Amino acid sequence: METFKQYMESALYDPRSGFYSKRIATEDFYTAPELHPAFAQILAGNIVAGLRRVRAARPKTPLFVVEMGAGNGTLARQILSCLKEEHPGWFAQIRYILVERVEDLMLESVLSLQSLAPGRKLLGYSRLNDMQPVSGVFFSNELVDAFPVHLLQKHEGRMREVYVKNRKHSTGKVRSLGLLSSRALVHEARAVAPHLHEGEQHAVNLEAREWMRNAANRLCAGEIITIDYGKKFVPGAPNPPRTFHRHTLGTDPLARPGREDITAGVDFSALVSIGNSAGLREISYSSFSKFLINGGILDRMPAGADAASFAERARVKTLFHPSGMGESFKVLVQDKGTLL
Repeated sequence: METFKQYMESALYDPRSGFYSKRIATEDFYTAPELHPAFAQILAGNIVAGLRRVRAARPKTPLFVVEMGAGNGTLARQILSCLKEEHPGWFAQIRYILVERVEDLMLESVLSLQSLAPGRKLLGYSRLNDMQPVSGVFFSNELVDAFPVHLLQKHEGRMREVYVKNRKHSTGKVRSLGLLSSRALVHEARAVAPHLHEGEQHAVNLEAREWMRNAANRLCAGEIITIDYGKKFVPGAPNPPRTFHRHTLGTDPLARPGREDITAGVDFSALVSIGNSAGLREISYSSFSKFLINGGILDRMPAGADAASFAERARVKTLFHPSGMGESFKVLVQDKGTLL
C-alpha cells in the first residue's frame, strides 16, 4: 500500500510508464505554448524586463534564464527564438537552464536546442538543487499543479489520508483510508476539516512549498514567475484533484494510471507565504488574461481574413478568454534583491 502522493508520482513520472514520460502533445490537453507562440513572446518580454532590473542592481553579474519544468522544450524553443529575434542584446548576455525531472526529456530538449543556443549557452538539470545559485529570471508554466499531492478525505467526521493499493482478485487500484503519513499534514487537515462534507477530498501540495523554498535559495537576485492553474485559496478552502484524458475533465485519478494527467489547483497563497519566508517579495499577482493583455497580446493577433488566420485567432483567444485559460490560470511574480 502506498500514499496517494506516491501513486501520483509513479503515474505521472515513472520513466517507463509515467504519463509525462510518454505524453503526446495536445492529445489530452493543450498547454499555452502548444496553442500559440504569442504566449512565449509575451513571456519573453517579461523576462527581459526582469533581466533589466537585475542588471540595474548588479551590473556585472552573469545573467541566467531558468525554466523549471521544461518538458519537451517547446516553450524553451519559442522563448529563445523570440529573444534572439526581438531582444538580441539580451539573448547575447544570457545563459538558459532547463530543469526537467524526467531526465530523458531534459536530455532530448537540450540536444534539440543546441542549434539555437550552441555550446555552453544551454544547460540542463533534472533537479533544481543540482544547479548553483544564479541571478536572472526563473519561471515555470503549468509545473506546480502537476506535483504529486497528498490526498485527505473526511471520513466519519475525521480527516484521513488516502492510500492506494492493488485490487485483491483483479487488476486496477483501490483507495484505502489511514492515518496521516506526515506531521506536516496536520495543520492543513485541521484547517480544511470544517469546510468538507463527509467523503469530500482535499489535495495538499507539500512539494510545491519545498519547490518554492528551493527556487528562492537558488536565486541570488532576480525574479520568479509562476504561471499555473489555481488561485489564492482562503484558509480551509477544499481543493480536490482532477484528471484530463483526451480533453475530458475527470474526477477519478485511479482510473487510468499513466494514461491521463492528474492535477490539483495551485494554492498561490501558500507560494507567497513560503516565498516571503525565503526572502522573496510579491511583486504582482494577476489572471493569465490580464498578464497577456498587459503584455500586448492583442497586438500579436493575426489579421488575415482567410480560414487559417481565423483558426489562429481562435487559438490566441483561448489563451486570454475567461472561458479558456484567461481566468482559471494565474501569474505570480516574486522578486529578490533588485532595485524595485
